[in-house]
Amino acid sequence: MQRYDYIMAGAGAAGLSLAYHLAQTPLRDKAILLVDKEPKTANDHTWCFWERGDGPFEPVVCRQWKDVYFYGAGYDALMDLDGYRYKMIRAGDFYPFVRRELERLPNVHWVYGDITAVRDEADGASVVVDGNAYAGNWLFDSRFGLSSLARQPGRHYLLQHFKGWEVEADEPVFDPGKATLMDFRIEQHGETRFFYVLPFDERRALVEFTIFSADLLTDDYYEGEVARYLRDFLHLGAYRVLHKEFGVIPMTDHPFPGQRGNHVILTGTAGGQTKASTGYTFRRIQQHSKALADALLTTGRPHVAAPFKGQFALYDSMLLNVMARNRYPIKEIFTLLFQKNPPARILKFLDEDTSFAEDLQIMSTTPYAPFLAALWDVVRGRVTA
Repeated sequence: MQRYDYIMAGAGAAGLSLAYHLAQTPLRDKAILLVDKEPKTANDHTWCFWERGDGPFEPVVCRQWKDVYFYGAGYDALMDLDGYRYKMIRAGDFYPFVRRELERLPNVHWVYGDITAVRDEADGASVVVDGNAYAGNWLFDSRFGLSSLARQPGRHYLLQHFKGWEVEADEPVFDPGKATLMDFRIEQHGETRFFYVLPFDERRALVEFTIFSADLLTDDYYEGEVARYLRDFLHLGAYRVLHKEFGVIPMTDHPFPGQRGNHVILTGTAGGQTKASTGYTFRRIQQHSKALADALLTTGRPHVAAPFKGQFALYDSMLLNVMARNRYPIKEIFTLLFQKNPPARILKFLDEDTSFAEDLQIMSTTPYAPFLAALWDVVRGRVTA
């Protein structure tokens, strides 16, 4: 059986990111195997995130904005992100960029096929692909499916689902220097619904309809809402749809384990790198990947401390509880947050970089009653479970 130092089971955003971060260290000389069903060639994802300064994938940041619009409950604003930039990376650029970087290394290998087993072994781990077994000292598994979540009592299970159209208008209607971060002006229907608009130039933009709820909708419904928004809010006349995307992200405080056995490390959403209350994942994957690479370089083991502070997990659970129990309109909560706080403070809070004093400052701008009720419900649910 051929043996590798590191195996990535899954070569999507998480697997490729970890391999890329390893390639930026002396560990680039290790034998690395990436396994996936087929080569990643489709432009099947758009990743958006905010960041100060340059990140590891700056060469493939397709657009970035320092000014964003917010449309809430009786409050609209054009906000300067004060040092942050809202960035966009497309899978069609990310996949080939990382692959080119890795193909420069003769010790990086690729295998395509169906993964039928991942096993933790006494002296490492192994993966079985179309009947062929490959062994490694460490295996990093990023494969994830919503159906794999065994629901636990006292936890919340919502979905962030979204449908986006990249459109090209006949007339110049967009301001390429300003994105729309959240537009809550649409009907909420007892859920959390908003649009965001990411302009590429004066005529092209990605327009995305996003919902936080427990259930998915029909494709016709998503399509109709996007078309209605283009007509009623963006006032587009003639336009063409160049590309469509659809995605589903778990919004859950389900306790994701960091590893399975002694030598199988979980990464990406499978490893808990999706923020429960927002669904943002890409930047957290980069933090986790770098931490794993640093740990392997310094200790030879990929065991890292949890990169996210415990109190933020509680905050996420509380917000999910407010959503799930319909304790207070999320549209109004976000309106209060952006109306009463500088946007950079909110982004820092969502990045889990704030101090407890800063957390209290932010929480003081939201209604107390629904969050106290949520706190009680969360704590009671965990104790009962």
